[in-house]
Amino acid sequence: MKPDRRWEAFAAREPYYAVFTDPRFRSANRTPQSEREFFDSGELLVDSLFYTIKRKLAPDFNPELVLEYGCGPGRLAIPFARRVGSVTAVDRSPAMLDVAKREAAKQTVVNIAFKPASDFFSEPRKFDLVNCYHVFQRLRPAAGLALFRKLLGCLGPGGVGAFHFLYRSATPSVVEWTRLARERLPAINAVANLARRKALDEPFIPSHTYDIDDVFRILDDAGFLASHVVFERNDEATGAIVLVQAPLSFTAIESDFTPSLTATPDDAIINVRDLIARTSIDDLNRTAEEYFASLTQWEHHLAKPFSKADETPALLLNVSMLLQGLRLTPGTTVLEFGAGTGWLSRFLTQLGCRVILLDVSATALKIARALYERQPPIGERPAPQFLEFDGRRIDLPDASVERIICFDAFHHSPNPDAMLREFGRVLKPGGIAAFAEPGPHHSRSPLSQFEMRTYGVIENDVDIQSIWRTAQTCGFRDLKMIVFHGTPFHISLEEYEDLLAGGAVCATWMASTRAFLRNVRSFYLYREGFERLDSRSASGLVCQIEASLAETPAKDGQPVLIDVTVSNRGTATWLASNDPVGGVALGVHLYDTAGKLLKLDLHWQDLTDPPREIAPEETVNVRMALPGLSAGNYVLEIDCVAQGVTWFAQAGSQPARLALDVVPDVV
Repeated sequence: MKPDRRWEAFAAREPYYAVFTDPRFRSANRTPQSEREFFDSGELLVDSLFYTIKRKLAPDFNPELVLEYGCGPGRLAIPFARRVGSVTAVDRSPAMLDVAKREAAKQTVVNIAFKPASDFFSEPRKFDLVNCYHVFQRLRPAAGLALFRKLLGCLGPGGVGAFHFLYRSATPSVVEWTRLARERLPAINAVANLARRKALDEPFIPSHTYDIDDVFRILDDAGFLASHVVFERNDEATGAIVLVQAPLSFTAIESDFTPSLTATPDDAIINVRDLIARTSIDDLNRTAEEYFASLTQWEHHLAKPFSKADETPALLLNVSMLLQGLRLTPGTTVLEFGAGTGWLSRFLTQLGCRVILLDVSATALKIARALYERQPPIGERPAPQFLEFDGRRIDLPDASVERIICFDAFHHSPNPDAMLREFGRVLKPGGIAAFAEPGPHHSRSPLSQFEMRTYGVIENDVDIQSIWRTAQTCGFRDLKMIVFHGTPFHISLEEYEDLLAGGAVCATWMASTRAFLRNVRSFYLYREGFERLDSRSASGLVCQIEASLAETPAKDGQPVLIDVTVSNRGTATWLASNDPVGGVALGVHLYDTAGKLLKLDLHWQDLTDPPREIAPEETVNVRMALPGLSAGNYVLEIDCVAQGVTWFAQAGSQPARLALDVVPDVV
């Protein structure tokens, strides 16, 4: 059916008013505030739908694919897109689709495919959620019920449909007859528009009521057993949102209005538990090795995370999220579980960590070795260790690593409980295991189904509650979820200020964040016990310094002797000053009396002879011998410094300052 010319012109001119016939939403009256109210109403409705579906119909409902039929300017499509994997937004009006596309771009929502209604049903598709709101009332019941049958056919097994109907009107009969005439006879509508001071060609927006029994008769015929109705009442009409769940073995009904749409049979969906049950760990190891061994070109893997521009931002963001909570220091021993071709391990090596790359594929580790050879880390860094894995036991001693990192790898394990036990075994007390993984419905996503069907790999769902239950039996004392947003949230300056002030934009931000986090599970597990803090990190570094000149006056060209008392007032142990990373020594800065820095590193000196560690609350006495200075007036600043980490003053400690007068050495 071709778009109605009058309707197209009206939709382009009044996209919001065409949805809600409220004067506030006419173009002449619309304000930024009323636009926010328009889209905020969509956020509230979508939240309400999800809440009702989970409470009354399907408690574990977490859709990935949503059809929003009759999307208009995107009032519901955009909120849906913030909560699910992808949305297909359909409308009969190209003008409405154009408005919706612009609004989605404005709100930086990218996971919506916009489709015209004219050719949408030409290719059968199935969805987890089909929503149709404020659409049926615009259609005469015969056409509306035919569309209803067709939309039911778009539901996949176990999918949920949300359909809005008007079923009772309080409008007097004479008004109803007038509205019917306006709908069917453009001349009468033009006269009515003239009387109302509207444009003559403004189309009449009908509100048709339905016999709700007809709706449920169709559901009964199609075999729908689960349903729930939410009533909406206003002064003129009563509406009903009919929520239905398709049976797990659902075949769509046919009608004269629709082509035959057959739902995907259950046995076409790969159940990851069944795949694990019928595949041995050795078989899975061979599958991984065969994949990497079949690669004729390594460039894609060697270039990661910069292989593809569209995946690079997500990879870097996920890595940065994990690194912020891992508390890495130079020399930290890190095991990367499922290291693959080693790009992340190389990053960790560049940070100065002692990295162990663990993988079931010998060829993957061979590619990782090539990566280190082609792009060696800059500077002196600990050499990596490449460790082949049998999928069962990590060939490392108990309590031998300080950190474990699983970057999109743990969900490939067929035996996650056993792996958690291994993690608990090899981690030192107080160690941390970090995970960046997909969500609880990962196995049923189209990509996961493709990977399991094509390559035979495991694409497990990540059940965080189950992981935590097991982790507590494996020596872990705590779990922390990482809350972040996967894509930038682009808003106007006005909206940004509203966000900072705790205004209405906060709700939109939160809704968008919740939608992203539904399919992401990034978290830390903390091993029982506590690890010792040391001076490889600025955390816990506090010193107290008292200093005095041992001899006065200081003479031109003669060593300057200073007596210094240094106390460790922090919680970190100071490593011996000869340790190349984190070793703590005394350092002296030289200033003139006006405060100008003359020399940053005038002198460094060990705290003890021979060098040794300094425990918290320990005090040492040091005599420093500074190189001779020419005659003049100076200021000495004496501070502790952890080599390669920080000066203590930069971490908040107070250095000691001495005025130094150097006189000529008169013979």
